[in-house]
Amino acid sequence: LLKHTNDFIPLQAKHMILYSNSCGGQNRNLWCKCFREGRERVENELHDRWPRTSVTKLNIDRAHALIRENRRITIKELGAMLSISVGSVEDIVKYHLHYYKVNAQWVPRTLTDVNKMVRMQVASRLLQQTVNAAYYSDLLATDMKEKIRSKQKRGGKWVASLQDNARPHMAKTRMETLQKLKWNLLTHPPYSPDLAPSDFYLFGRLKSDLQGMRFVDDAVIQNVREWIRHQPQDFFEKGIRMLPEHWSKCVDSRGEYVED
Repeated sequence: LLKHTNDFIPLQAKHMILYSNSCGGQNRNLWCKCFREGRERVENELHDRWPRTSVTKLNIDRAHALIRENRRITIKELGAMLSISVGSVEDIVKYHLHYYKVNAQWVPRTLTDVNKMVRMQVASRLLQQTVNAAYYSDLLATDMKEKIRSKQKRGGKWVASLQDNARPHMAKTRMETLQKLKWNLLTHPPYSPDLAPSDFYLFGRLKSDLQGMRFVDDAVIQNVREWIRHQPQDFFEKGIRMLPEHWSKCVDSRGEYVED
């Protein structure tokens, strides 16, 4: 926002241009009034109202633990689990934990230099491996279970698995099982839903197609299975073929988040 001395119309016009999609007319007029009266910043100013008592160290720590346990948890779910308001949860997540969502997962708003370096190195190494988009598409060309059985008979060394770092995926028993199967586990850097086809491609389209539906008990499981069965073969191939492109963008941006 820019302040125009005693000039309401240009300020309102500029505000409408910049924020017309995110700010209603009533709020817009209120901001214009505040700036006419001398306000020069949009940040919150000090006030003598009661502070939000729900934003405590205990709730911040609990929210952090819940997000680390499930990075897809919603603000509403956090509020219910912490027994605090949605507004308090938003304050905690945005201003204390500094998280925001990438592909429906909570991630740090600003990656550290170490995070960026790891992401860039992993993406670069994966691009140089022989496991590429064409290979993944070949895996999908026949029934997955039969393909895996066939690979296992030959030692299974070319069965590749890409998974994130969620605790169930990194559990000792799961890792031991992958070793026994002799699967090639591809490296996946932390805080990187933008480098996983399930996150940046599959789940978004699934959510869009099922939007507005209401499910009772386990009906959602059956509906998701049916949705997957009805997708054409090239639907899944497209998501996998996008993966090397995301690796390249990650390398080119020196580890920053990849945006489509």
